Amino acid sequence: MSVVDKLIFNCLVQYGNVALPSVGSLQVVGAPKRVEFSNNIQSSHIPVTDIIAEQGNLSAEKAMALYNDWLMAAKGNDGSVKVEGVGVILPQSFHMAEELRLALGLNEVAGVAPLRRRCSCGWIWWVLAVVAAAIVIVLLSQPREAEQPVIYVEESVAEKSDAVVIPAPVVVEPAPQPAKPKITAPAADKRYNVIVGVFTIKYNARACAKQDPLGIGAENYTITPYPSGLWAVIAYSTNNLNDAERMRKEFKKIQSDVWVYRRW
Repeated sequence: MSVVDKLIFNCLVQYGNVALPSVGSLQVVGAPKRVEFSNNIQSSHIPVTDIIAEQGNLSAEKAMALYNDWLMAAKGNDGSVKVEGVGVILPQSFHMAEELRLALGLNEVAGVAPLRRRCSCGWIWWVLAVVAAAIVIVLLSQPREAEQPVIYVEESVAEKSDAVVIPAPVVVEPAPQPAKPKITAPAADKRYNVIVGVFTIKYNARACAKQDPLGIGAENYTITPYPSGLWAVIAYSTNNLNDAERMRKEFKKIQSDVWVYRRW
């Protein structure tokens, strides 16, 4: 299994989807799980070229070149693409490999539901039918009370004039809500940074910001690398330590895993 095959396999097992440029997308769906193939690549799916670049510390161009070399070797004469340990991608279908099926916890053959044993309990329906028929006979045998004639009395003019007039409902306009203050994304060059997450892969850091754990808007987080190579998700930055501690305490009311990182 090549490096690209392993990365595609890991993406499906860990994240549930992967995008293959010029081929399509694979996604784990349903319960029990199954893998579906689509010729259209969705923006929410992880491009395998991004993972190649991040894991190999390569530029986007070199990662794409490595992927294209793999794709040429994986393509068959019938237009299929074979991914070792994952399966075979055909123009309109996907056949899962045994390794991926086991990794996803699928003990039965994908797409085939186990047969259910027929219940040999037809006598229960006969008993229920007999009981229902007995209930109907009892109800029909009950004596009915004689219907009383209905006497209609026409309203007098005086009674009509005393009719209660129901006023139309009053529609209360909701009070205008004050506009939320605009939040500026933190600058990564400040000395003190309030961090909400640290990740080894940049894609995971972007996914954390997209989930907006603090409710400040996904566009108001800044993703920057640590000196160690990890990727930090910054929610607030300042050159004042007291200011940073104040915001850390405010954010901690929303999410417990928040801390201050000093850059220099």
